[in-house]
Order: sequence, then C-alpha cells, then structure tokens
Amino acid sequence: MASPLVLRLCLDGTPLSAELRQYMEELAAQSGKLSVEIGDAADVDHLPCVQVCRADGSWTGLSFHGVPGGHEFTSFVLGLYNAAGPGQALDEESRAAIQAIRNPVELQVLVSLSCTMCPELVTAAQRIAAENPNVTAQVYDLNHFPDLRERYQVMSVPCLVVNGGEQVSFGKKNVRQLLELLAQ
Repeated sequence: MASPLVLRLCLDGTPLSAELRQYMEELAAQSGKLSVEIGDAADVDHLPCVQVCRADGSWTGLSFHGVPGGHEFTSFVLGLYNAAGPGQALDEESRAAIQAIRNPVELQVLVSLSCTMCPELVTAAQRIAAENPNVTAQVYDLNHFPDLRERYQVMSVPCLVVNGGEQVSFGKKNVRQLLELLAQ
C-alpha cells in the first residue's frame, strides 16, 4: 500500500456491528498503513458499514455493509490495495474508459459471502471507483439487508444496482464487462 487508509466504522448496537469493529481493528493491527475511526451512523442507510477513507478523512468511494468475510475478504483487501495505490494493473483501454466517466455513478453490489462469483464483480466495481472519484462502489452482504433483496427483486447474486435502480444486472463481471454495461 502506497498511502495510508482510514477504516471509518458506522455502527449500531447490534452484534454484527461489534463483529465488524473487532474485525477491522484486527485488520488495522496488521499494517501501519491502516487505522480505524468511528464515523457518524446517521450518515449511512444500512448499518453496520466500513467506509474506506484517505488519511485526510475523505471517502475513497468504497464501502462494505456487513462484515467482509467469506469470499469477500480477499476482494475487501484488494479494494484497500486499489484505494491506497498502486492498485491492480489496468490496461490502457480500461484506464481511459474509467477516466472518461464524467457523471456521478453509484454502484451497489449485493452479494452473499458464500458466493464464489461475487468477488469478481466486487473487485471490478471497487477498482473503477478507486480510479475515478465520480464512481462509488458500495457492497452489501444481502443476508443482513432483506429490504434491498425486496426492492431490487434479487433472486441471485451478485446483483449490481446502478444509480439506485436505473440499471439492475445479475452475474459476475470483470472490469471491461462492467465498463461496457456502464456505457449503455
């Protein structure tokens, strides 16, 4: 990791929040580049949540709602690497397409921690968000947020929701496939 990051926790009084806090404190203890702070829970719709922030406190656009365990642990760590730099390699065509995104794009990725196909979409969404400040990538462990399952009629994961429902797409996608979808 080239730059330090702050893991901002937005918590409520649930056991899941306590688990997230312990998990993030243990993760931060593994690197001098990570620290943990408590954020304002009123700023977040679905708790608990960890927002990945820069050292100056500004949000990178990456967050995870729930506890990023199971198959999502690796994608969470890759998200930290992508946000802190240098990040996973991108081909020039993909980098140019990411930089060409001028309007705000909110990506919500609805996952299950036991899904083996979810991490590819999570990693792709986070990679794009880490590269372009106009894009945010928020990941939700659907097991804890049945309101999202109902709202978007989720029958399988991963489920990608673009800009609050303008587009809803199912299935794994890499960076290029996700950029093609966003270009539609």
